Amino acid sequence: MKFRRYSLLMAAVMFLFTLGLTLATTQIIDDYEADKHRAKVYDFLSSAEERMVTEVAKIHSAIYLAAASIQHSHDASSPALKQHFHLIANLILQNNPSVVSLDLAPAGRIWAVYPDQSHPGLGQDISGAPSIREASRLRRAIMGGPYPLYAGGTGLVLSQPIFVGQTQQESITPADGDRLWGFISAVMRFGDSKLLDGLDLLAGDSINYSLYCGNLIPKHLYNNTGNPVELGQSRAFLVNGLQCQLKAKSLEPVSHPLSFLFILVCGLITSTLIGLWTWQQGNAKYQLEQLVAQKTRALQDSELQFRELSERSLTGIFILVHGRFTYVNPRAADMIGYDVDELLALKDLSELVHYQDFLRIREWLNSPGEMVESTSLGPHLHSRIRCFAKSGQTKHLEFYCVTTEYKGEIAIFGSMLDVTTQVAAEKKITHQAYYDQLTGLPNRASFQQRLRQIISSGQSHRMALLFIDLDKFKTVNDSLGHDSGDHLLKLAASRLRRTLRSRDFVARAGGDEFAILLDQYDNKDQVELVAQRAIESFKEPFTLKDKNFYIGLSIGICLYPSDGVDAETLLKNADISMYLAKGNGGSGYKFFDESESHLFYSKLDLENELRKALSQGGLHLEFQPQNSLVSGDIVGTEALVRWYHPVKGRIPPVEFIPVAEESSLILDLDRYVLERGCRQLAQWHREGLDTRLAINISSAQLEKGDLLGLVRDCLGRHTIKAGRLELEITENSLIRNPAEAAATLQGLQELGVNIAIDDFGTGYSSFALLKDLPINKIKLDKTFIDAIETDAKDRKIINTIGELARSLQLQLIAEGVETETQVMRLLECGCYQGQGFLFSRPLAAADYRRLLMESQLII
Repeated sequence: MKFRRYSLLMAAVMFLFTLGLTLATTQIIDDYEADKHRAKVYDFLSSAEERMVTEVAKIHSAIYLAAASIQHSHDASSPALKQHFHLIANLILQNNPSVVSLDLAPAGRIWAVYPDQSHPGLGQDISGAPSIREASRLRRAIMGGPYPLYAGGTGLVLSQPIFVGQTQQESITPADGDRLWGFISAVMRFGDSKLLDGLDLLAGDSINYSLYCGNLIPKHLYNNTGNPVELGQSRAFLVNGLQCQLKAKSLEPVSHPLSFLFILVCGLITSTLIGLWTWQQGNAKYQLEQLVAQKTRALQDSELQFRELSERSLTGIFILVHGRFTYVNPRAADMIGYDVDELLALKDLSELVHYQDFLRIREWLNSPGEMVESTSLGPHLHSRIRCFAKSGQTKHLEFYCVTTEYKGEIAIFGSMLDVTTQVAAEKKITHQAYYDQLTGLPNRASFQQRLRQIISSGQSHRMALLFIDLDKFKTVNDSLGHDSGDHLLKLAASRLRRTLRSRDFVARAGGDEFAILLDQYDNKDQVELVAQRAIESFKEPFTLKDKNFYIGLSIGICLYPSDGVDAETLLKNADISMYLAKGNGGSGYKFFDESESHLFYSKLDLENELRKALSQGGLHLEFQPQNSLVSGDIVGTEALVRWYHPVKGRIPPVEFIPVAEESSLILDLDRYVLERGCRQLAQWHREGLDTRLAINISSAQLEKGDLLGLVRDCLGRHTIKAGRLELEITENSLIRNPAEAAATLQGLQELGVNIAIDDFGTGYSSFALLKDLPINKIKLDKTFIDAIETDAKDRKIINTIGELARSLQLQLIAEGVETETQVMRLLECGCYQGQGFLFSRPLAAADYRRLLMESQLII
């Protein structure tokens, strides 16, 4: 009776729940329509903000270039300056319809205005306005306003300060000089609506919006319908330092696509049916539980005679007659997860025991009474047997069985112990010895064992060994950390598995190296196909920390028995071939060739000869100027190490620098270049050539060497001004250990040494890292400069980097400048320094001294 009351209660709960769900559905429909209008307004606010910021950024770029064009004219009353300003202003107004006038104000006094006639400019003096003071302080364009205009209406003013030095050559950008020369300002008027044309198009007839700016945020400056928006969705943002806010709301009415009464009627009917079904199911469950209770009581009565033994036994006990269980204690049933009744119901032991083990013991089970001396099992059975638990898990049980008599028949009495944990431990030990714990692949020991087994089997067949190394793995591992490196290795192992046949054997040889064994290949083309398929599979990027990385494969291949008849020789030759494939640029494969194996050993010879050259003075420095892209004058010098071998002749840096980086010689090479560079710089200073010298520093020196102590020692011994020394460090060097790198760079800057980021744009550094590190200069990589004439995307990247440099007050220099067109493009992107063959190739110290004496130096 109690259960039936519970069924009625559950039916009522389900009825009320369904009814509430119906009412909630009607509300959701209304909310959905309202959300669509809110989403449309949100999209409008986002697009409106982007349009305003983009339009002002375009005007900012125009007046910044205008400021750069007129910054060298110190005479504010020069007619030529006014004529030049009118020409520039005319171009700016033609390309920027939102600008109604421009003015030029040397020394804070408006001196030239364009256009002269019907001037719609300011109607008040803003020379002391906060925006003007902020522009002078930050040395960049600041938006001010709103201000009343002479021609009526309200407008905003974007003012760009112009700073100059003591001489014309000292100012490179409008923000570089020591003295504030004046301002060039662009005036935008709301009355013309040109600044807001795009916003009106976006809003259309469905959105009402108001714009608020500056110190008049509580009062709207513009509204597209004439009804200011007081309550609605809003978006606040900065436009060149000016606080702006947009408020908007939808003008479209909220519609109701479905009838509330129709949904309510359907909900009531559904609630009633669900309640009745719940009550019926409750009654059926009650009857079923009553039946189960009866069966349980009957089973308990039949098992009373065995209860005492079952409760006390710690091992599983069973009796078999004709291969079927006639008795099983609870402990035995628990071991394999079955109920006792389920085991007794089995028709044959093969339903429980692994088939291979069942075949092994079936003869003994069928004739337990015959003491067959010829069988290996004998009159008793003691063996480990694999059984299938009810959950599907394989259990390892240790059986001990003897023959006995049970109810007048010959039976088997047995006991069993669960040794699954012990077997798992044994397998784990074996797995750890022969498998890589990170990737799950066989390890090097397992690979060598497999290779030796195939060779020692004596079968006459062909076999191929592929030795694989991941290209650029060290870069990812050092830049993102070992956790990301481990994840990359797992992904690489999984990708290799998918490219191979089921009979091929793949293993992790160690580090970022893998090995593949192709047994019984048909021809050499088949081996090449496997290698090419593996390389192609790695052309898809790997995603690590929400970024895509492209990792290639360098594969060395040797064949059995032509390239070796034992495992050690095959592995050595495959390793040599892999090294040669990596030397060809990576992402490729190479078969072992005895005639080319000397290239592997030539690397060792080159390392020894480089060590000798460092100790005996076989290296020397050459110097390449760094020039102003505006005037062409020399602004600095970069020291470049060169090696002229007495027998081999000139050895390019791309050959010996990687050898030095792979060994400890890179630290000695850094000390050599720094010592020789400082010595030459001191000599030039004594001769009256006050130039700045840039020297490259390796990542190993920053991580492992005492860079701060080394620089301090060189500056002291050669009596060099620290400000005349500049150290160039690559991006990847900074992100391997940012905290230690920042401490070292901070110490260098406290000495007065300048810091430049070399090859900028090719590493993995973030803008936040640049913000926190003490850096003076950014050096654009040559790959961007090569494509700047034809690739608009590269120009956008350089322009973005220029904006970044200006916002962080960093100098920007480009390397590899070779054409005048590249110079013009770089100037348009805000880069004013460069070096390359257009100005000069690297020169010996004596030749460069003559160049310095004949050139104009800017420090």
